[in-house]
Amino acid sequence: MTRADTLYGRDAAARRRALDIGRSCIVQAPAGSGKTELLIQRYLKLLATVDQPEEVLAITFTNKAAAEMRNRVLAALAAANETDAERAPHERITAAAARAVIARDAARGWRLQQHTRRLRILTLDSLNARIARMQPLTNRGAGAGVADQAQTATLYREAAAATLKWLSVTGEQHEAVKTVLAHLDNHTGRYTDYLASMLGIRDQWLPLLGSGRLDGGELKALRAMLETGLKSVVEEHLEALEGHFAATDRATLDGLLDFACGTLRTAGKADSPLLGKDRAGYRYWLAVAECLLTQQGKFRKTVNAANGFPPAAKTEKRALFELIAQLTGHAALRELLHAVRSLPPPAYSDAQWRVLVALIRLLPVAVAALKALFARRQLTDFIEVAQAAESALGSAAAPSDIALLLDYRLRHVLVDEMQDTSLTQYRMLEALTRGWTEGDGRTLFCVGDPMQSIYRFRDAEVGRFLAARQTGLGDLRLDELVLRRNFRSGEYLVDWFNRVFPRVLPQRDDAANSAVAYARAVVAESLRGFGEVVVHPNLGTGRKAEADSGLEVLGTRTRERIRAERLPERPFVDRISTVVRGNRTFFEVTDSASVNGSA
Repeated sequence: MTRADTLYGRDAAARRRALDIGRSCIVQAPAGSGKTELLIQRYLKLLATVDQPEEVLAITFTNKAAAEMRNRVLAALAAANETDAERAPHERITAAAARAVIARDAARGWRLQQHTRRLRILTLDSLNARIARMQPLTNRGAGAGVADQAQTATLYREAAAATLKWLSVTGEQHEAVKTVLAHLDNHTGRYTDYLASMLGIRDQWLPLLGSGRLDGGELKALRAMLETGLKSVVEEHLEALEGHFAATDRATLDGLLDFACGTLRTAGKADSPLLGKDRAGYRYWLAVAECLLTQQGKFRKTVNAANGFPPAAKTEKRALFELIAQLTGHAALRELLHAVRSLPPPAYSDAQWRVLVALIRLLPVAVAALKALFARRQLTDFIEVAQAAESALGSAAAPSDIALLLDYRLRHVLVDEMQDTSLTQYRMLEALTRGWTEGDGRTLFCVGDPMQSIYRFRDAEVGRFLAARQTGLGDLRLDELVLRRNFRSGEYLVDWFNRVFPRVLPQRDDAANSAVAYARAVVAESLRGFGEVVVHPNLGTGRKAEADSGLEVLGTRTRERIRAERLPERPFVDRISTVVRGNRTFFEVTDSASVNGSA
């Protein structure tokens, strides 16, 4: 059996399991894998089993995606009773599920095609707003207008700047502002920018800080908790790294580090990272990274006296490059080693902790200033709405009446684009499914592609998708499924993906560092023989020549498309040319998105 045959088999099995509506799943669905169709099929299958359509909630990331899903569900219901003779296999699955919904609709008197608002297909932000409005006396700004990105940036800066007024009075806040300002070299612009950025992620730290008025014991406990987290992240990374080095590699490496350190000490280079190698494990691996890698994270091809290897050290240099030659093929080792430079220290210095304590005192003051601005401007942001909704739902120990009402109505939740879920949204999903357990008749179905997470500006964190895949969400464990078939790209393009992207993306998933490995794809049968990648180099040219070249590429492909459409004997090929700039070289990716009418 070929690798392609194996992937076809795994893909088919994953799609069957995804439509088993008795199980909760998390599905990795790369671009072109038909995930929207799968989501619609699952949604329809669930509708056919519930007492009321409101018991099934589908959550998407954007209003556009919600509208598209709603329209496709309605289109499936409208076309359900048409003949299946000319339908593709996946379309027949959708049609069968739609017919079951129509039968349920008739039996229950839903009249979904006339009352389309009963289809609960929403963005999570709009769901938050609905929940917040259910508690009008206690919600925090849920009725105000939601500020756009530019407005929120301005409001955050104004609130941050408002904290500077504490410099004019004595007391705890005065000292906090002074400490943070001193840490930022008394640069008020940097101070404002920094506090504004912290306000944009306040949902992450407010649960820890509360009002910020922590006593000595509480601060000590908080420091211990934070440092435990830092230490855990560092130790997990270093354990993975150490596992890639054989004992013989370590012996050679330690000898080379001793030599380089001795040379640097003699030369008085006290600031070299190599001189930290005899401290804790974190410092040791920083020294290893300095010895073996350039600052760009590539294995060294040359070393000099600044690295601890002067011209006379020919024997040591030869041993170093022999070791590097042995390690060169280990991309995962190189990535892990370079990433050590980005790891936080496993503990705070006393100076760092003093600044952090000042921030603990100061940040809640900035939040209070932001809330006052919201009230004056009759505006809010998505974080405030989500926190209002979270408050309205209560806690696991003391759920609110709203939570109990939702629990009664809500039986199934489907989440699209799970990789773009922010921390606040992730907590809302946990609140919605709080108390759900395997086999109790309630299910969670999450779909996403961690390889294409794009919404970092909205605090999206792909590591949460990986964590949910590994440990579930709340008390729910999720079956991990991966779709492999690509219905959008031609065979040669999929082959190119499979060759190139394993070298671009990390070798393994790492939830802590949001690292996502490439999932190998296989082309849909109807797209065999299509697709191409062409490189158009523009080395050593200016921007105008680069732009002219790009326009020529697009113009040529447009003319080819016109010719293709005028030739009835050729299968229709929808050619989409994507031109990506990289070092003044155009990489043209031509997708065969539709061949002979099959998607």
